[in-house]
Amino acid sequence: MTGQLDGKRILVTGAARGLGAAFCQTIAKAGGSVLALGRDAGALAAMIKGLPGDGHDIVVADVAKSGHLSGHLAGQQFDGLVNNAGIAMTSALHESDEDEVRRLIDTNLLGSLWILQASVPALKAAGGGVIVNIASVLGHRPLPHTGIYAISKAAIIQMTRAAALELARDNIRVNALAPGYVVTDLNRDFLSSDAGVKLQKRTALRRFASPAELMPALLFLLDPANSYMTGETLTIDGGMSASL
Repeated sequence: MTGQLDGKRILVTGAARGLGAAFCQTIAKAGGSVLALGRDAGALAAMIKGLPGDGHDIVVADVAKSGHLSGHLAGQQFDGLVNNAGIAMTSALHESDEDEVRRLIDTNLLGSLWILQASVPALKAAGGGVIVNIASVLGHRPLPHTGIYAISKAAIIQMTRAAALELARDNIRVNALAPGYVVTDLNRDFLSSDAGVKLQKRTALRRFASPAELMPALLFLLDPANSYMTGETLTIDGGMSASL
């Protein structure tokens, strides 16, 4: 897994924990340097200390606060963006709490848009680059009580297509990665519960993914050699969407 991203610097949002931290590890092992963005300076600093290679740095910022992002990224140079920051909620649509809904949409949808907007100048300055938006299998097909989250991820898929059309002339490719359920420290207890067992039964492979199983797809999307793919969503879900 070395050399694929030699000389490339990749901005990763939501980088301190979970999938974001795993994405950072993969990028660093592939020879890239990481610009890790998140809200927790201590967690970010601890995470990048464990990365192989050098040239890694952190940006302490909240993707939901659009007015601050351009300033935080001013002067930064990078070749790619993994647009990963997001949160989840579980609620029936007709019972969803307004504050929770606004927080999720502000983070998952608007936050992804704001960081995309703030990143484009650096990508243009680099002569082009790649954006990987992290969507979800639920953006294709929702499950009960995931509606608000599913709506935000469906919007990410459409944002990916729209941005691909608009940025192609700038040599910026935009694709999305749509994972199924992936076991991390943040969701391990839920996925091992009775509700998690029911979700496993909806998956063709009858198990959840490990973070490592997403990494070949991430590298494929980030790879400069993958130069003719844009506007697409790559779904890695163990067959969940095929069996719903």
